[in-house]
Amino acid sequence: MDCSKLTEGLIAAECGTLAKAGAEDEVILINYSDIDRTLSTVEDNVITDLVLKENAVAYTFTTFGKSLNESGATFTAGTYRNTWVHTVAQRIFTKNEDAKKYVNSLGDGAKIVCILKNNETGAAGDVKYEVYGFDNGLVLTESASTIAMADGVVYPLTVSSLDEAQEGSLPKSVFKTDEATTDALIESLTA
Repeated sequence: MDCSKLTEGLIAAECGTLAKAGAEDEVILINYSDIDRTLSTVEDNVITDLVLKENAVAYTFTTFGKSLNESGATFTAGTYRNTWVHTVAQRIFTKNEDAKKYVNSLGDGAKIVCILKNNETGAAGDVKYEVYGFDNGLVLTESASTIAMADGVVYPLTVSSLDEAQEGSLPKSVFKTDEATTDALIESLTA
C-alpha cells in the first residue's frame, strides 16, 4: 500500500535566504493524557485545533533557547513501517524543589508532549510551533546530573519517543488560519 505521494512544487532552497536555526526559550509541556484527541484536529500533519480535556492545563518550561538545540527528529527505517524518534533536550539551570519535582515526575514515568516555538516561522507563521510526541508521547530517556554543574546546567534531561512507541511523522506543526490566531491557540493552553 502506498501511504504517501511526493509533495507538489517543493522549493528546497531560496537564494539568499537561510532558515533560522534553533528555538525560543519556552517549551509548552502537556501531559500526554490531557489532550482531547476527539476534539483536536490534525490535517496533513498540521494541528489546526489542539484541545485539552476539561480542567487540564499545559505548562510553560522556560530555559535558555540555545539549550534546546539538541531537539529534533530521527528517521528510523523499519522492516514494515518507517517511524520517527522525537527528542527534546531540556536543560534546567536552577536548583530548587520545583525543578527536582519536575525531574522526579519524569523519572516516575510521566508521558509528555512538547511544543517548541521555532526561530524559523515560515512565510505565514505556519512552522512557528512544532509538537514533539503528539502521537505517542515522550518519556525521560536520559538524565545525568552532577554537582559540578558544567556550564551551569543543574539537570540535563532528554525526553524521547520510546522504541515501541515512535511517531509517524516529523514533529507536527500547529497552525490555525494565521499567525495571530495560532499564537492565541497556544496561549490558551496555559491559561
